[in-house]
Amino acid sequence: MVTVQGFVSSSPALSPDGGTVYVGVETGTAGRIVAVNANGTVKWSVVRPDWVDSSPAVAPDGTVYVGCADGKLYALNPANGAIKWEIATRTFVTSSPAIGADGTVYFGAGDSRLHAVSREGVERWTFPVGDWIDSSPAIATDGTIYFGSRDKQVYAVAPNGTEKWRFATGGPVDSSPAIGVDGTIYVGSADQRLYALAPDGIKKWEYVTNGEILASPVLGADGTVYFAALDSNFYALAPETGLLRWRRSLNSNSVASAAVRGDGAIIFGADDGLIRALDPRDGSIMWTFNTRAGTGDYIESSPLIAPDGSIYFGSLDGRLYKLTGNGSPLSALSSWPAFRRDVSHTARSTYASNGGGRLLNLATRAQVAENDTLIAGFFVQGLSAKAYLVRGVGPALEQFAVAGFMADPRIDVFSGQIPLRANDNWGDAEPGSSPVDTAEAVGAFPLQSGSKDAALVLALPSGLYSAHLNSTGTRGGVALCEIYDAIGGDPTSRLVNLSLRGKVGVGEQTLIVGVVVGGTRATRILIRAIGPGLAAFGVPSVLARPSIGVFRGAAPLRTNTGWTSDGLTRDLSVAAESVAAFPLVNGSFDSAMILTVDPGTYTIHLTGVGGTTGEALAEIYVLP
Repeated sequence: MVTVQGFVSSSPALSPDGGTVYVGVETGTAGRIVAVNANGTVKWSVVRPDWVDSSPAVAPDGTVYVGCADGKLYALNPANGAIKWEIATRTFVTSSPAIGADGTVYFGAGDSRLHAVSREGVERWTFPVGDWIDSSPAIATDGTIYFGSRDKQVYAVAPNGTEKWRFATGGPVDSSPAIGVDGTIYVGSADQRLYALAPDGIKKWEYVTNGEILASPVLGADGTVYFAALDSNFYALAPETGLLRWRRSLNSNSVASAAVRGDGAIIFGADDGLIRALDPRDGSIMWTFNTRAGTGDYIESSPLIAPDGSIYFGSLDGRLYKLTGNGSPLSALSSWPAFRRDVSHTARSTYASNGGGRLLNLATRAQVAENDTLIAGFFVQGLSAKAYLVRGVGPALEQFAVAGFMADPRIDVFSGQIPLRANDNWGDAEPGSSPVDTAEAVGAFPLQSGSKDAALVLALPSGLYSAHLNSTGTRGGVALCEIYDAIGGDPTSRLVNLSLRGKVGVGEQTLIVGVVVGGTRATRILIRAIGPGLAAFGVPSVLARPSIGVFRGAAPLRTNTGWTSDGLTRDLSVAAESVAAFPLVNGSFDSAMILTVDPGTYTIHLTGVGGTTGEALAEIYVLP
């Protein structure tokens, strides 16, 4: 812990490099903004003429934004705390700032206005409301800013400063909104109710407690809404209906927002000086940390869960605490797992479930023995049938200087166990959509006339399918299996899952899977590499320890070896359940990860740890 010589109601935020924690402090009639190194030494401290209860927000370039009770918002240099610029409101600023995608900073103030300031410190606009604003704004993926006010209203304001809607509650709204993946806005009020509002401002449901709600709600990996009320209880509500899932009596009040880890633990502080970790299944207490064992005090600060699992929080005892944690970071699946959403406190959503995410193409090149079969599975989701191009490429690989290519590949497409279509030589394809025209439309390289590569185009309704590639010649070889979402047809029909099963080893036996992600915005995907998990399905000679790496071009994005090794066990279990993927055994050596990716081309490398070989399954799912 670090003594910061003042009350800490502010919630700590983390620098982009993870090396510095920033927090505000009350020191009698003055205040300070303190930067603390990861080892607990103070990097710098900036004295201000009034309290700093606002929680800092950190921009991607490291600039620290924080409000002060002197009526100003400050932009600070992360290296030394020097003031880059300041905006005066002539009242107090306890609302924590939010940072838009374009760098605009939004914050509320005691002048009963929401302020929008450019990253250069120029005020763009102000939006007037009926009373002061303690609530900290939250930003949706479309740029809409949501916040509450002491005038008992929840507001939605467009990025240009015009009102979209307002919703009346029965009391002041100091709680800050949380935003779900479907755009639902969750916010508490002093009228003792937690509200769920649709993006158009229509109430979906409300839940009545027995105390005011000052804490801001957060969301679990499965969307469960967590919050404390001033009735000495902590609540878990179903996001769709608002029905109570469980309630935990605290024997103490709490105004602190919680943080949800990747292992599911819900961590928050309370007025009794305890930090609690609750089990997401039933709210039972997993562990507690008592600050009052060291003369602690109320905990109004919301915890920061760092990428290495460290837990930071402040207390009114004048200290900033750091707990070791268990290595589990903030939830990567929840759309709003903590106060201000992320460790930098940008308070900006980065993902929405209506972004149209889709998998446009799967392509893998692998060594296929004469008697072996390379199996690619895919799931089509949609209201009506749509065309898909499936190819098994061997001879055409010669133009790319691939040695040992398969001389005569064959493709069979199945729906479950039912054969649908087959092709040996693409020039002998059945009448229908042209593989040549379709390949050109989707950007696939052309096949040479008369070659023994295989290709077919077929219309598929919603369902699960598989493409089997094998050799019809006297030898196996290196082959390329491709599945394309063809252009045209029902635009709502899309690929939401692609999988590939084959042998993993060294050289050409390494499974390298290319996938193209489509859509208009960022898409969340679940990627898994299954080895040991295949044994339960009777697959022989499975890969004992698969490892996956994801690349965009030559740039590595993530790696994983052992799906429980990154502290995201609950995230990954909930994600798998949401797409009906079979569960993995806890502690198994199968690999998995969740990524939020922009539209584009990605490569997945599936290898065996230590050069081991065996049968493995690579899977890619679009998450809801």
